[in-house]
Amino acid sequence: MSSGNFNPFGNAAAGTGFEVYPEALRKATDDIYAARDKVATFSSQDLAQIVLRDDDVGMLGVMANVVHVFNETVAQMRDKTDKGAMQLERLAEALDKAADYYETQDEADFKRLRDQEKGLN
Repeated sequence: MSSGNFNPFGNAAAGTGFEVYPEALRKATDDIYAARDKVATFSSQDLAQIVLRDDDVGMLGVMANVVHVFNETVAQMRDKTDKGAMQLERLAEALDKAADYYETQDEADFKRLRDQEKGLN
């Protein structure tokens, strides 16, 4: 839970009149984590099975270095896919922090209104 000191938008959002629904941010976070899982699975399971061997390409393929180039390309695809999954995780974490922040703000606003109603402010 955020301590309330974190404002994901700095002062840019102050007084703009927009509304944020923390539960919508949480739902988006869940969806992004699900996307991250699919991307990670694609890399670790689907791409991991794609391997070319000398026997697959014949003598000319071996002489043309097709196996190495192909396998290196798949390795690069896995690396980029893993990095994409990490970026999706970072995005989900940032949305989760934003939801924490706005929940904290909602709680503070509710307390402030309740105190005003009681005549404490």
